[in-house]
Amino acid sequence: MNYWEQLLDKAKANHLNLDFDKIKLALGFAEESHQGQYRKSGDDYIVHPVEVAKILMDMKMDTDTIVAGLLHDVVEDTLIPIADIKYNFGDTVATLVDGVTKLKALPNGTKNQAENIRKMILAMAENIRVILIKLADRLHNMRTLKFMKPEKQQSISKETLDIYAPLAHRLGMAKVKSELEDIAFSYLHHDEFLEIKRLVDNTKEERKDYIENFIRTMIRTLSELGIKAEVKGRFKHFYSIYRKMYQKGKDFDDIYDLMGVRVIVEDKATCYHVLGIVHSQYTPVPGRFKDYIAVPKSNNYQSIHTTIVGPLGKFIEIQIRTKDMDDIAEEGIAAHWNYKENKKSSKDDNIYGWLRHIIEFQNESDSTEDFIEGVTGDIDRGTVFTFSPKGDIIELPVGATALDFAFMVHTQVGCKCVGAKVNGRMVTIDHKLKSGDKVEIITSKNSKGPSIDWLDIVVTHGAKGKIRKFLKDENKETVTKIGKDNLEKEASKLGMTLKELENDPTLKKHMEKNNIPTLDEFYFYIGEKRSRLDILITKIKTSLEKERAASTLTIEEILKNINLTVEPGKIHCLVGPNGGGKTSLLRSILGQVPYEGEIFISYEKTKKIGYVPQFLDFERTLPITVENFLSIIYQKKPCFLGVSRKYKKTIDDLLKKIGMYEKRTRLVGNLSGGEKQRLLLAQAIHPEPDLLILDEPFTGIDKLGEEYFKSVIKDLKNKGVTILWIHHNLKQVIEMADTVTCIKKEIQFSGDPKKVLDEEKILTVFS
Repeated sequence: MNYWEQLLDKAKANHLNLDFDKIKLALGFAEESHQGQYRKSGDDYIVHPVEVAKILMDMKMDTDTIVAGLLHDVVEDTLIPIADIKYNFGDTVATLVDGVTKLKALPNGTKNQAENIRKMILAMAENIRVILIKLADRLHNMRTLKFMKPEKQQSISKETLDIYAPLAHRLGMAKVKSELEDIAFSYLHHDEFLEIKRLVDNTKEERKDYIENFIRTMIRTLSELGIKAEVKGRFKHFYSIYRKMYQKGKDFDDIYDLMGVRVIVEDKATCYHVLGIVHSQYTPVPGRFKDYIAVPKSNNYQSIHTTIVGPLGKFIEIQIRTKDMDDIAEEGIAAHWNYKENKKSSKDDNIYGWLRHIIEFQNESDSTEDFIEGVTGDIDRGTVFTFSPKGDIIELPVGATALDFAFMVHTQVGCKCVGAKVNGRMVTIDHKLKSGDKVEIITSKNSKGPSIDWLDIVVTHGAKGKIRKFLKDENKETVTKIGKDNLEKEASKLGMTLKELENDPTLKKHMEKNNIPTLDEFYFYIGEKRSRLDILITKIKTSLEKERAASTLTIEEILKNINLTVEPGKIHCLVGPNGGGKTSLLRSILGQVPYEGEIFISYEKTKKIGYVPQFLDFERTLPITVENFLSIIYQKKPCFLGVSRKYKKTIDDLLKKIGMYEKRTRLVGNLSGGEKQRLLLAQAIHPEPDLLILDEPFTGIDKLGEEYFKSVIKDLKNKGVTILWIHHNLKQVIEMADTVTCIKKEIQFSGDPKKVLDEEKILTVFS
């Protein structure tokens, strides 16, 4: 079948009334322009624009959009100027092709890429069809990704998952979003993809028979009651299953909406009638009912969701909606934006509200990264629906505060916010909102505006971006000084001057990678908590250790004449200057480095050693949650499949002990340095060790983390556990240790910390 016949068949299948002469002309123009060009697959290049045009036909787009889809690569990949497109196909097609051309993809990880994404998002507010063509282009490229090199597959899949799939979600395009996610998932997490596919395939036929029987019963019931309805089955997509399994720690069998049924009826009133029938026939699952008809999502999605206990006690999610609602749910703005009749939707529509918000955020956002996060972020957090005093719906992510609400209303309202009334009751700005809350923001002309602490109060990326811009504009000098002071403190902990740290190659590389042009700008980033200082310090510390290791050829050159006894059931602290050999001694005890001499450890119980290193070096992109991380030491099944029921209570109790239970589903890569240290402590103390070795675990930790550490250490000591601890805070050593030993190549002194840690000795050793 030739390309023209393919396009005709696709148009016929979608019942499209198009200008076929114009489309045929565009096809011939594209074929001629791309003559001699080939895809990575070896196919003629024209295959790609034809497939893009077919995808746009599936979206039921108008003639000009389909023509632009056929021509979208002509200006970029050939010598044809945009003027020729305008002359042959008109202003509209030329505008669309030009818009897509300007969105040419750039390499991942560059500032230009971020700026390109910003342009793409803003182009959406100018002409949504540019983005629809771009999404169709990306979808076909993903379908043919197998012909690319592995590294290219990875980078394109990550960009798709980070940018294009969230955009499709924002635009309500469920089919496009799901396909993009599943393809990207198969390349980024191939083993997990195959495992979930296996789990789905194992029960596919059984679930299919079950759903078909249920559908037949429902059709018969509705027909007997005189209700015309289309009933069809729905199965959850692979990536959606994966997210629930690793983010929420669910087993495959525990996912409620793994199988579902969609009921499509004639009008809104019938939707509620069908809901009543379903609930009278089956037991609804409490807390699993959502009415998105009465309160639509920001992307105009409307439907009733309810989960019932079906035959044989199996859970089934049922979605009830009209045909128009179903079209918008599947196609999103492509169905919503009616170009064929040359009219746009009402300015009161949610989609317009979101686009207006984008324009506002663009004007007020100081950083490209903030802007992108504001548009593509907050998607997976869940949603609460709140109301303004006038009854307008304000959609916010779960966990949002009154302050988030204020910034959603307007930037100035947020900046002058001093409190709020929620359901008529006065609350503070950090009050967390729930669905159904009526919120009135209280402002004051005398308010000094946002402070750094506000960044810890808000959860929406939009609010964070606006606060950062205010801080930069109004308090740059103060915030910069805070950042510089924080860096200087960390430098002293490493035994470095601020100047030495500023000239460190790791810091310079960090600044270059994050497009930070000056040290003052870097200090500002630290001061407003945008740059993760703990991660940077960890990298510098690692670099320093490697340098020190390289400069000392053998362990004998680091330590000599070490004769040390650590009493059982006591806390023994090691102190001394950096490079004095404290960590080398611990590594010798752990058998990590060679040594001369003898190390004898007497056990009375289980012969277990717990070890907490200076930091956790963890790849941020790995999809491992806190509870997944701890489950690795217990269970045989892959941790990404969730925590086994057998160990669930043990891990929960352990996380409660270190104050991390509320963060059990958070990704390890997103934890602060102090939270990672607590996680290492949890891993070290269960099963309970005979000897616990701590190598400066308080590095980069906050006060709360310190208190949890101290509490656990005191508890272990009371149980008779021996603790050997490298620590730099001499005040805490005096407070907690039974004995202390100072090491500087050799043992300088040892004894009761209250007696031996006098000022004269300390100055001598540390000078």
